[in-house]
Amino acid sequence: MPHNTRFRPGLLGVGLTGAMLALAPPAAGNGGGVADLPFSQGRSFESLDAYLAHLEDLGTMGITWYQRLPDGRYVEVQRRPPGQEAPVFTRQDLMDRFGFAE
Repeated sequence: MPHNTRFRPGLLGVGLTGAMLALAPPAAGNGGGVADLPFSQGRSFESLDAYLAHLEDLGTMGITWYQRLPDGRYVEVQRRPPGQEAPVFTRQDLMDRFGFAE
């Protein structure tokens, strides 16, 4: 059986692993804070503000995020059926929901 020199599984595996590592989220923010949050991508967050900023960045991909209103409350931003109102939360509601203590 002839050896196929054009396809080398070992090199392909290394290439895929390298690509996956290149796409991994940055390690910043992994030293402490609240971990295992929805859409956290393996990161932990020191503050609610840092987590909400992360969700807002992901909002461009259709992930639910929370927009601060002028009165200090937050409205949930996501696609929803016409006529369905978006829930509104206080800062304390979100802190309790996601496990932040500050």
